[in-house]
Amino acid sequence: MDGGNVSVEGKVTCASCIKRPENAHLAVIGKSTGTCSSSEIFSFNSETTSLSSSPKATYVLEEGGEPVRIAVHPSGDDFVCSTTTGCKLFELYGHEDNIKFVCKEFPLQDVGPKKCMAFSVDGSKLATGGVDGHFRLFEWPTMHIIVDEPKAHKSFRDMDFSLDSEFLASTSTDGAARIWNTTDGVPVTLS
Repeated sequence: MDGGNVSVEGKVTCASCIKRPENAHLAVIGKSTGTCSSSEIFSFNSETTSLSSSPKATYVLEEGGEPVRIAVHPSGDDFVCSTTTGCKLFELYGHEDNIKFVCKEFPLQDVGPKKCMAFSVDGSKLATGGVDGHFRLFEWPTMHIIVDEPKAHKSFRDMDFSLDSEFLASTSTDGAARIWNTTDGVPVTLS
């Protein structure tokens, strides 16, 4: 539900910057009160390093699920919000003064919380890593599966793409690390 500039009170659970094509600087913030959760978009003033006093747009997460992590596509047109129940895909449209976002159908809606999510630098891939150690790597935007590895790690700690988008590094809560070739999904190293 697009609620315009209505803000949900509560604690911030995750956030990310959005750089839009028209050089607008925005921030998307996930909030939760325990009974109600939302994603809110604020404008960001880089000169004063401050957020707008009220959100430019709000989406109330009616199905429940507290926001856990947000990954923004490099184009600034899409972002994925992982919640405690699954993932939601949002598409942004409009300009900074009239920004709106809508929730889109997404194949990861019921997969549980993703502790780590990242888009490749070139925007052609999306990687997700769960608390349960499940690793998925997709082509973007087709969502064609490159890797679906249920036991890639004990539990994900972090992940990051190389600047050329050819490799992805992932770490686990047990101290293990892997480097993945993003073309075919084959692990390059395993420790």
